[in-house]
Amino acid sequence: MLVARSLRRSAAVFHVRNVPSSSESYRAAAPVSSARFFSSERHNTKLPRVVSEQTLFENPWIRLKRILFLDAHGSERHWTGLERTTTYPKTSSEGVTGSTVSAEAQEQDTQEICDAVVVFPFLTKQGAPTRVVLIRQFRPPVGQWVLELPAGLIDAKEVPEVAAMRELKEETGYVGSRVLHMGPPMVNDQGVTNGKCRLLLVEIRDEEQQSPLKQQLEPDEIIHVVHAPLEGLVDWLEARKLREKDAIDARLYSYALGLHALPRGLGNSAN
Repeated sequence: MLVARSLRRSAAVFHVRNVPSSSESYRAAAPVSSARFFSSERHNTKLPRVVSEQTLFENPWIRLKRILFLDAHGSERHWTGLERTTTYPKTSSEGVTGSTVSAEAQEQDTQEICDAVVVFPFLTKQGAPTRVVLIRQFRPPVGQWVLELPAGLIDAKEVPEVAAMRELKEETGYVGSRVLHMGPPMVNDQGVTNGKCRLLLVEIRDEEQQSPLKQQLEPDEIIHVVHAPLEGLVDWLEARKLREKDAIDARLYSYALGLHALPRGLGNSAN
C-alpha cells in the first residue's frame, strides 16, 4: 500500500517521493497465517448467468432494470438494479507511475468498461506535512453533507488519467501535478449498480498552484473543499463526523483505515 514504508519507519512527515511500489508493500506485509480457512468456492464452481434484462425506467443518466438470472443450481432469480447510460469503453494512456502488473494484464484491463474515476489527492508543500484534499458535498439521496474524494464520470473518448485531472480541477480548483498510481476498474455498490470506477492517487504540488483557486462546478453541485491531515486521517474523519455530523464516503474511510492499520501490524496473526 502507498506510504507503507514511510509510516512504518516513523511518524514523521509523509514524503510522496519516497512512496514504495505496490509490490514492495506487499512483500513487507505480515505473513499469512498457516491456519486453514473455510471457503465455499470449492463446493460449487458453476457460474450463475444473466438470462434477460428489462428496462423499467430511464433518464439521461441512469437506467432501472429488472434482471432475470439463473443461480448456480439453475433456478430462476430476479434482481432490480441500476446501470449508467453514460458508460463507454475506456482505454488508458501509457506511462502511469506505480504500475506493478504485467503488460498483458494492463492490455486486458484497459479494455474493460469503466464509468468513473475517484481521485485520492495528496497536497505536498516543502517543509509542511502532507495533506489530503477532500470535498464536502451535499448529496440529495442521503439528505446530508458527505465527506468524500473528488470523483466524476469519464467522458466519451476520454482516458481515466485525463478525467481524474479534470474532475480534480473542477471540484477543488487544484491542478494535479502527476498520477502516482491508477488502480484497475473496480465495482462500487455492486448490489445496486453495475457501475465501475478507477481509483487514482494524484500528487498536488503547492508551489505549482495559482491563487486564488477557482472551482468549476455544475449548477446542481454544492461542493466545499476540505483539507485533512494524512497522518491520523482515520481519527480526523471520526472526529469530524461527531462534530459536524457529516456522512463519510466508504472508499475514503477504507483507505484511511488501511493507513491506520498498517503501521500497527494489524492483520499479523503473531500480534
